[in-house]
Amino acid sequence: MMGIVVLGCPSMLKGTTSQMFEQRVLKTYELFNDNRERDPLVICTGYQIPGTTEPQALALRRSLITAGIPAENIIAEAKSRSTLENAVMSKPILDEHGVKEVAVVTNKFHVNRSKYIFEGMCTGYELSFSAAPNGVTPEQLDQLAKLESRKMVNIRPKMMAYGID
Repeated sequence: MMGIVVLGCPSMLKGTTSQMFEQRVLKTYELFNDNRERDPLVICTGYQIPGTTEPQALALRRSLITAGIPAENIIAEAKSRSTLENAVMSKPILDEHGVKEVAVVTNKFHVNRSKYIFEGMCTGYELSFSAAPNGVTPEQLDQLAKLESRKMVNIRPKMMAYGID
């Protein structure tokens, strides 16, 4: 069975979805449709960020259902607060459903760190990474790239705390 893990993304800041969020929804929908005959399981991840109207996972699930992915193919994992927790909390769901081939959906700027984390956490899976467009201005992208660099420096000790070598 194939699985698609769409990583959480701030969803309803100030009552509207972000371009990053919309791009992840579109990429997930495309990936699902490209593999529809395989009946993929979609896992939406992410908790409720303060200032938003609902957990990221539920907003993603709702948007994917609206886009045309059947509700029975989508599971919302609404407790994870980081990319590392997205991987940690998605793994038992993947295992429970017998998924061994996993496509991780995120935005382009976020792929490197996501890949590092998921490859460390999900050994024994056939992993691929689908990069949605960033959907941000060049100035925002520069800020995101700096943030990703800072997070990469600190990720190894956090992964070790979860038992990931």
